[in-house]
Amino acid sequence: MAFYTSNFLAKRRTWWMKNIHKVQAKVGSNYVDGTIQRKVIEGNNIVIHAVFSSANVGAPATITGIRIIDVDGEVAAEQSDNVSVASGQGAIFKITLHIIEGAV
Repeated sequence: MAFYTSNFLAKRRTWWMKNIHKVQAKVGSNYVDGTIQRKVIEGNNIVIHAVFSSANVGAPATITGIRIIDVDGEVAAEQSDNVSVASGQGAIFKITLHIIEGAV
């Protein structure tokens, strides 16, 4: 039996989604801002599509990490990655954040 109600968790997902401010990619030792094209709730998930143009990645390059920044400037989530970007190319990331109740 779940402790939280479905309505409460749905409200929390909406609150979390509204507080996601930007997505950044790590290129070398620097983070560059992407453009959030889509940010929606799908079932128990927040799904974000973030685009990084060749202009802000500086292609050719390797993206070694992705992070999500909230409205207060805090890192909300981050993950290592290894995506090579060729000259003249950008990158698009689909990020799925699972917001569910789990057993402890």
